[in-house]
Amino acid sequence: MRMPRFAAGAKVAVYLPIDHETDTRLLITAARRRRVRQYLPAVVDRRHRRLRFLALAGRMRTGAYGIPIPGGAARAVDARWLNLIVVPLVGVGADGARLGMGAGFYDRAVAFRGRRHRWRGPLLIGLAFECQRTAVEFAQAHDLRLDMLATEHGLTHCMRGRQ
Repeated sequence: MRMPRFAAGAKVAVYLPIDHETDTRLLITAARRRRVRQYLPAVVDRRHRRLRFLALAGRMRTGAYGIPIPGGAARAVDARWLNLIVVPLVGVGADGARLGMGAGFYDRAVAFRGRRHRWRGPLLIGLAFECQRTAVEFAQAHDLRLDMLATEHGLTHCMRGRQ
């Protein structure tokens, strides 16, 4: 929460936990107090596995796969326009490779990062428990790579230079 990209006016994507994902309520409350503009992931195209982000405001409704999303006419924002994205995960490798639920929605949403050399878009931070770290190599070339990992033991910087 002390990061420069988590300041008033910043555009930060968070998630509301499902299926035993790490709880984000305290993070959401802190962001609201700091006047951080918050967005939630929303599946906008199941067939092509497209994920966009909707402003966290108003009443919530259930979206695709039972994921809570803002109701009403919230406008979808592409990941490249966010400052920071907090992502859920099932596991994470030592190099910051994220193991998600397997559908690749987040991977596709930030795939542009792999084609950038200077501006890489939003900072990607995984939110997990320490027990979700793994030494097993599972990552494929298209898998999302985290910039940082936040666990109950603190914040860890991951290897740079890859998606």
